[in-house]
This record gives sequence, C-alpha cells and structure tokens, in this order.
Amino acid sequence: MSAFSQTANKKIIPLFSIGEAQIVLGFSDPQEWIKEQLWVETTFDSDGDGKLDRMHVFLTRPKQTETDGLRLPVIYETSPYFSGVGGNSKDYFWKVNHEIGAVPPPHKHPDVVQKINRPMDEKWVKRGFVTVFSSSPGTGLSDGSPTIGGENETLAPKAVIDWLCGRADGFATRKGTEKIKAFWCTGKVGMTGTSYNGTLCVAAAVTGVEGLEVIIPVAPVTSWYKYYRSNGLVRSPGGYLGEDMDVLYDFVHSGDVANRKRNDLEVRDKILVPGEDRITGDFNDFWASRDYLPLMKNMKAALLMSHGFNDWNVMAEHSYRIYAEAQKMGLPSQIFYHQDGHGGPPPFSMMNKWFTHFLHGVENDILKTDKAWIVREDDKLPTCYVNFPNPEAKDVEFHLQANTKTYGNLVIKPIDNQAQQTFVDNAKYSATDLAKANNSNNRLLFLTPVLKKDVHISGTATIQLKISSDQPAVNLSVYLIQYSSENVKKINMKDHIINRAWTDPQNHESLRKGTPLVKDQFYDLTIDFMPDDQIIPAGERIGLMIFSSDKEFTLQPKKGTKITLDLDNSVLTLPVVSGF
Repeated sequence: MSAFSQTANKKIIPLFSIGEAQIVLGFSDPQEWIKEQLWVETTFDSDGDGKLDRMHVFLTRPKQTETDGLRLPVIYETSPYFSGVGGNSKDYFWKVNHEIGAVPPPHKHPDVVQKINRPMDEKWVKRGFVTVFSSSPGTGLSDGSPTIGGENETLAPKAVIDWLCGRADGFATRKGTEKIKAFWCTGKVGMTGTSYNGTLCVAAAVTGVEGLEVIIPVAPVTSWYKYYRSNGLVRSPGGYLGEDMDVLYDFVHSGDVANRKRNDLEVRDKILVPGEDRITGDFNDFWASRDYLPLMKNMKAALLMSHGFNDWNVMAEHSYRIYAEAQKMGLPSQIFYHQDGHGGPPPFSMMNKWFTHFLHGVENDILKTDKAWIVREDDKLPTCYVNFPNPEAKDVEFHLQANTKTYGNLVIKPIDNQAQQTFVDNAKYSATDLAKANNSNNRLLFLTPVLKKDVHISGTATIQLKISSDQPAVNLSVYLIQYSSENVKKINMKDHIINRAWTDPQNHESLRKGTPLVKDQFYDLTIDFMPDDQIIPAGERIGLMIFSSDKEFTLQPKKGTKITLDLDNSVLTLPVVSGF
C-alpha cells in the first residue's frame, strides 16, 4: 500500500493502516532524502589519547524533517562491521590440536583494511522513520578501541541515543567544534540488528537509557562466556573453530591506524588474551563483566527477541535468558523462533507493528497476542503459542539401558545393577562419523523405541551423567539426534540434530574453579542442552550420543583417554508437550 498522508495544511506525515506504518509517496524518493554524517561525543576515552571518543554516525531522513518541521522517531543500528574487516581466516585462529590445559601456541594477527561503506535501510525511511547507523568504538571512522563486550561498547550506543534525545553533543567533524542537533527526532528510538549488532541492542537497553523504547535483537550474544565456552570447556562457535575474543577483536579493529599499536597492546594483549583464559576455560571476573543478564534490572525498553533453534554459532540460550528475565520484570516482550541457523529476523509485518506501536504510539494488537511465535518444521509462517517454553510441557525422564555394541536403549523405568560402559576419546572422528557408525568404541549411543506419536519437545532438556576418566582432563560432548530407523547409518546430521551440549568435568563443582580429575573416580555432572521447540515425527527415534572431543567445536587432544559411564546413575530429562 502506498499513499500520501496529509494534514489540513497539506503537510506530508506518516500513514498507518492495520496497525502498521505504510509507505508514503512523499517519503519515497531517495533523491530527496537528507543523508548526513556526524560524530557523537561519548563519556569515555578508550583509545587513551586524552580526549573523549566520538562515534561516527550515518543517518537518513525524509526531506520534510528539514522543510516542514516534521519530527520523526528513529530506527537505530550500531555495529563493528560497517567498515572493512579482515582476518576471517583460520590462519589467524588459535590452534586447537593440543592437550586440555596446555598453553596454546601463539597465532598470527592480521591487518585490517578500512573500507567505509554507507549503511542504509530504505524500507523504514519510506514509512516515516529516520534511520541511524553508528560504528562501534575502534571501528570504521569511530574513535576508541574494540573491547568485545567491554563497557565502552555499551556506553557508545547510549551516547548516540542521548544525542538523538538532546542530551549529548554531536559534531560535524571528527575533531571539530561545530555542533549538530537532532532537532527532527521525536525522542523515541528503536533498535535492531543481527548477531554482534543484535548484541549491541541489548547492551544499549541494559543501560536503561531514556528514549530507547523498543529493541528487536536477532541472534544476539548475551554472554560472551557462553559464546566461547560451555560449562568450563573451551568451545568454539559453530563454523569458527579456534576463534576467541582476541581473534574477533582483530577481525573488527578497523579504526584509525594510528591507534592500533596502542590498542593491540593495552586492550587485546593485556585484557582480552589473559581474560579469555584458553588454558582452563573457567568463568572469571573478565567474563562476568561481559554478561548482560545481571544488568537487566536497568532495562526499560520493550523486547521482541528473534533466534533460530538450529543456530550453532550464537546458540539459542543467548536469546532465551534475556527474554525470560524480561518476562519476570513485566516488560512488554515476545519471542520469535525459527528452525534455521544463524540470523533470521521476525516477519517484517511483525517488526513494523512493534516499531509503529512503541515509536509512533499507534494502537495495534501486538500486546494482545500470545508471547511465543515459532516457525514449525517445514513451515514458512510462525505458529502462535501462549509462551515459550510451552506451559503444557512436562519433564519426562529417560534412563540409559545397555544393549548391543551398536546402541543401548532410552527407557522410562530405571534399571539397576548394570555394568559400566567405557568409550575412548578420538578427535579424528567427527560427530557425524560417530553418529553414523554401526558400532564404535569412541561413543555411546542410546535410542528410544520407535515413536508411536509425534513428540513435541519444548524447553530446556537436561542430562545427569556419572562419569570417570583415566586422565586429569577430558572433553565431554552430548548430542540428541533424530534417527529414522534402527540402521544408524541412515541419517543426515544437518537435518537430524535435535540438540547439543558440552562440558568440562573438571568444573563439576564450580564454574569458576576447575580441578584435575582423579583417575577412575566418578563425578556427577548436570548439563543443560540449548532451549528448543521441535516436533519429532512418529516413526522416528530419539537418540542420545555421548562422546568426548567434538571435532567441530572443542580442543582436540591426543586420542586414547578412557571415559567410563555409570548407567544406573545417568538420566536424560526432556520437556515434552505431547507424544509420550
């Protein structure tokens, strides 16, 4: 729908229909848009030059904000990726083929070529919004240094919002004194962005900054520890084996070349490398300072969260933990989940309604619907549910029963006095190799009976394991897999992964302090899988695979470590809506 919207004095203003902002012809000619760049002064100096850092901003607004005195709300995105980036090559990643707890060999650092690209999102300008884009500290034309979740990356978008609302200074040049005001802004700002850009939406919101009314983060990192570690285990994000905080820093550090040597020394080498601690993988104060959940108490913005259940880069727990807290706080909030991988925003109509309601003040139905929108398997449009997890889900316990060399069974009734089972670590074999093997001494596999009904899983599955090791340190990986028949070779891992989890048994008592394992002593572990909502069809089987090093995600020590599982004291718990 396109139309003019006019007041009595013929001024062009936004138009709304069915609770959404519509395309307005008077806002739709890109040749008439006002495109500006400026620098917003922050409250910090993260590049150590003795001057407050300034963030570079590109903005686009309809000409009526200049000619007719029209004031409009803002849709704002901030990112470390708006300039040239480099080093996204395994040549610059940490090596992973070494023993757990060993000092890893050093890796190379790339040079980043600065290429300034002007970001733009035409669909919002045509609908009566101003779009604003800023480069985060130490990237593009912004001052400062990247800190990968440090305080300056939280305060930078806050400063831009303060400028939009008249509380901070903007300047026409990077070092000049000519000020620019956002006279055209209504004082209402919404944010969106995917991945790191979505992370910065959350970072801005947890400051409680006035004027930020709504955020729509897509697949955001909400704990940098949970992005690069799992329960004390050094674990890479999917597809980026060997990446870590300092590697990402190198990748995005596209700011002023003159600052790079100092930033590398003071931020990367003195803060990120020792803080990330690839030797133990333990949680520490460095990681605690890069977790947004404890700061949620400050948040005032409404939240529409979006994520993919099969995102093994930024995993689904990142979005759920923030959404769950927003629900507890009583903030207006909904969650959109799909069955695909990294990225994937909510439907445009849904985003439009959220921005229209909270930024233009238009009444619509967004707060009258259920909380969870989930795209079901093989569907394109989401199904609406009361909430996520599904309130009807009940925990069902499955006990591990030894059987053949190929696989054991997952059964409802506990079984006592079973023999212990042993498997051997060998990082040579991928999870796919192990899942498809008819038999293997490098994994244990347990299957449910063939499902008689569709099984709807909704929530966070957990597994309790009692294990021992013949070495002081060992990786432990656990997969839930959908099998199509008793022939385990008939499986497509891309389509049949239900869930994954990893842990370091050395952290069985404390995430902050792992202790070497005593040879052949048993330890109790409780591990959470990722939040999930899947329907496993009747005729399939649910498989539990337990193995050690995960070739795609973990360190790869020498083969041969033996892990023993006490079946009697190991239990898988699935949150099930229906089917069992």
